Amino acid sequence: MIDPAQLLSNPVAAVGLRAALGAYVIYMARKFYADPTGYFRKSARALVDLPYLEPIIRALAVFCLWGGCFIVAAAIAVQTLGLHGDVLALVLITLAAIAAWLLLPAAKSEAAQDNPSAHD
Repeated sequence: MIDPAQLLSNPVAAVGLRAALGAYVIYMARKFYADPTGYFRKSARALVDLPYLEPIIRALAVFCLWGGCFIVAAAIAVQTLGLHGDVLALVLITLAAIAAWLLLPAAKSEAAQDNPSAHD
């Protein structure tokens, strides 16, 4: 039987798992940013009508999008390139912010949510 600690200490597996986690976080954050209350429409209908809920979810989605970009960038820089240090941390934070800004999807308007065929 394979020891899970030895499997996860493999650099290729470590980069793969971190990149997959970061990509999944990016994917979900983009979905939540584009339609902040879409996930809650079926099960929590009362929450959808709160006017302050959409900007809060969208702000958290932006933070998660940045976090996913940071996870992927850190996995590549640390695991693949072997880089470390405070300057690298600042560079990764900046690169993740730029990547998150570039990956932001277009936000759906209320009219587009009510009539999905209007923009297709």
